[in-house]
Amino acid sequence: MEAGKGSLDLEKEVLNEGLCTSCGACVGICPYIKVVKDRVALIEPCGLDEGQCYDFCPRTATDIAALDRMVFGKERSDSSLGSYISIEMAQARDSEIRSRAQYGGVVSALMAYAIDSGNIGAAVLTRPFDGGFMPTSVVAQGGSQVLGCARSNYIASPTLAGLNRAMKEGENALGVVGIPCQVLALRKMQASKYETGAKRVKLIIGLFCTWALSYRGFYEFLKAKVEPSLSRRLDIPPPPANILVVDTEAGTIELPLDQIRGFIKPTCAICFDMTAEFADVSVGMVEGVEDWNTLITRTEEGKRMVQRAKEEGIIETRPLEEARLSHLKEASLQKKKRAIEEIVRRTKDERNLLYLRLSDREREKFT
Repeated sequence: MEAGKGSLDLEKEVLNEGLCTSCGACVGICPYIKVVKDRVALIEPCGLDEGQCYDFCPRTATDIAALDRMVFGKERSDSSLGSYISIEMAQARDSEIRSRAQYGGVVSALMAYAIDSGNIGAAVLTRPFDGGFMPTSVVAQGGSQVLGCARSNYIASPTLAGLNRAMKEGENALGVVGIPCQVLALRKMQASKYETGAKRVKLIIGLFCTWALSYRGFYEFLKAKVEPSLSRRLDIPPPPANILVVDTEAGTIELPLDQIRGFIKPTCAICFDMTAEFADVSVGMVEGVEDWNTLITRTEEGKRMVQRAKEEGIIETRPLEEARLSHLKEASLQKKKRAIEEIVRRTKDERNLLYLRLSDREREKFT
């Protein structure tokens, strides 16, 4: 959130350094920034010294405490998971949603309910496949369209480019589903002095994420093993499986995760957030419990939506066991520590945390 920087600074500090998350926040707001698959590039300088592209990027200066105050009205008391109201297990009550979605189907159920109940008019989502492995951003305007975007995607995609299009087209009361870097970029858009329409986003559902894959290398790797047009679903089962499962029309292929890790985007190593800490609600799987999600309710808007969905039989919830909660907190905390270690390894300066702006008190918790 530093003033006075624009597209050339974005190119120098983020794009050229391999730190781009491919979130899409800068795509569609400037004619000089383009995306092909998951690769974002500055075509030529725009001539502006200061711009939205730099301001919105999740890998430019980000004051975590300031965003906490904007989103939650206070700074976080839990350094591992961020601010939250409740954490529980949840699943969609509709068996069709659960069968088409990943694990418990809570994300699809909540967003479909938000649209069909009139709480939002449309939702910006990521459809996992577009006839190959590359996901694409779509604007869903009904529950059936939401289900068309169900299931997990492990490839980085410019989802927020779809949000920028929707805002330009005048869509009101939007919902967005995104991974942590996308959620962070969206909150920076809402906090920015630039008016983009981002404040019209009324519901943000965040997805747990430990890393995302670069498209090109992963595509070439998988193409040698399966015809892209036949792929239907990617899944990484919980430990100790340590595999990537590719469901195709011709059957199922299991690949060791060690063969996949080389395609993880470099920027994921410096990501400070595993559970989409700035979302209204965050959703992930429950390790060892099939067909259920972990549901973190963070904001009052998220709380109202979850409560209404419970009351109307859209989702059901159960307490999350203390041991599983402790495991989640530890996993999130370790990701933060690894991110800071990697940042310091790159900068060779414990005071230079690249995009992260943390107080000394906060930094001490992760070292």
